Amino acid sequence: MVLTSDLAAHAERLGKVSLRTLADSGETRSNRLLARAAGIEFDASKQRLDEAALNALFKAAREAGLEEQRDKLLSGGVVNPTEDRPALHMAYRHGARISGTPEAELVDRTQAQTRAFAETVRSGDYAPSALPIARVINIGIGGSDLGPRLVADALSDLAGDGPELRFVASLDPSDLKQAVSGAEPEAILFVVASKSFSTQETLMSAEAARDWLEGHVGPERAGAHFVAASAAPDKARAFGIAPEHVFDFPDWVGGRYSVWSAVGLALEIGLGPDLFEDFRAGARDMDAHFAVAPLEENIPVLKGLIDVWNRVALGYPSRCVAAYSARLGKLADYFQQLEMESLGKSVTLDNRPGPTPGGALVWGGNGTEIQHSFFQWLHQGRDVVPVDFIGIARHFASSDPRERALAANMAAQGAALLDGRQVDPEAEPLLAAHKSMPGGRPSNTLLLDDLSARTLGALIALHEHKVFVESVMYEINPFDQWGVELGKVLTKGILDGEISEYDASTRALLARTGLIQD
Repeated sequence: MVLTSDLAAHAERLGKVSLRTLADSGETRSNRLLARAAGIEFDASKQRLDEAALNALFKAAREAGLEEQRDKLLSGGVVNPTEDRPALHMAYRHGARISGTPEAELVDRTQAQTRAFAETVRSGDYAPSALPIARVINIGIGGSDLGPRLVADALSDLAGDGPELRFVASLDPSDLKQAVSGAEPEAILFVVASKSFSTQETLMSAEAARDWLEGHVGPERAGAHFVAASAAPDKARAFGIAPEHVFDFPDWVGGRYSVWSAVGLALEIGLGPDLFEDFRAGARDMDAHFAVAPLEENIPVLKGLIDVWNRVALGYPSRCVAAYSARLGKLADYFQQLEMESLGKSVTLDNRPGPTPGGALVWGGNGTEIQHSFFQWLHQGRDVVPVDFIGIARHFASSDPRERALAANMAAQGAALLDGRQVDPEAEPLLAAHKSMPGGRPSNTLLLDDLSARTLGALIALHEHKVFVESVMYEINPFDQWGVELGKVLTKGILDGEISEYDASTRALLARTGLIQD
């Protein structure tokens, strides 16, 4: 996105206005910055924006072709030009207009297969070593780990009886050791989530799990304790997984958008197919809103444009995600991958250097816990960082005093960032400067009616779509990840001993640590 003179002028003008003045400027502005859909309320009234700046943002979005690009995404057009692919993750929640196509047939077939298998496992009928499955361990990395892990944490309290869910992502052997600890080997099912079935971390962990399991149930039975979500069925079968237990994970679903697909199989087993379908339905609700709501009333559009405004017009390099629910402990990590892998690009679609920075750095954590760690920096540090407060509307009127206090903490932090505090130096001459805070720090509030499978699905879909909105404004491809691929290539070179082209510092490190012998 080029910072137009119009947007730059609005940013300069609003930089001289206190955020409190803007927040108190009346219902017309507040209503423009408040939107609701799919069980979520989005309140951006604490942003450094007024009606004139908002109008300029929406004008810029239309000039960038946002509406046309949105329709292209939803109709299955090629929106990933560097890999010549559409982005059809929404098909898994029936939120893309591709009915009657081979892709839709694959989705329907795969969903029927994963549901049937999940029900068989949950019933206890699937017992390859005589014991019913009591623990499901997902082996994956990136989106094949963070998506299922986030959803498991958020929804496990709502699930009925089902196998326990655990996760392995790291090559550190202790990760697998902890995942299998305390379970009967005969009662474990491993789900290997890898599109290529060659991702180093995932494959090495899967091989270690198979070796461990073979020592307990024997080589002839171990394969039946593994299933896979993959676009490489031949490789999965060569690993020892039965063909009927390899579920399609097609190329047109990106890893960080894949939790809706067969990558969610562990969730479908552990949480139950009906709860998992509710999760998809919530995303479908947000898809429908994104598809038809006018830009000015469209939550993903409003959120995406505000994030671009903060990054480009106001120059804020990062954004904090503060989730006021213990069940959303992985939310900041999930958004971090979704956004930074999608928007961490410096080249536009027509192969030019981007005229402005790409997406912001995303970081954060869990509500009241982070208030006692880095919120000090947010309030009094020199850098201004917008904050997304994500909470549960039900908590505000809860009969449980802890939930009411949680909600009050969230509201208070937003107010504190906005207003700051000025301590009278005459009253406290030695401490006034230390106790004063500048304020003027913007935030959004996203309130879920309650934390259900449906609202969680809507929340994730909202952020998927707002990332797409940002990508249109930045003129970049949010669906490739060439930066990730470079690290994989260099790692292989090190393990193969082919380091002659590496820099002297890296060669010395490898020789000093013994990974490479001279």
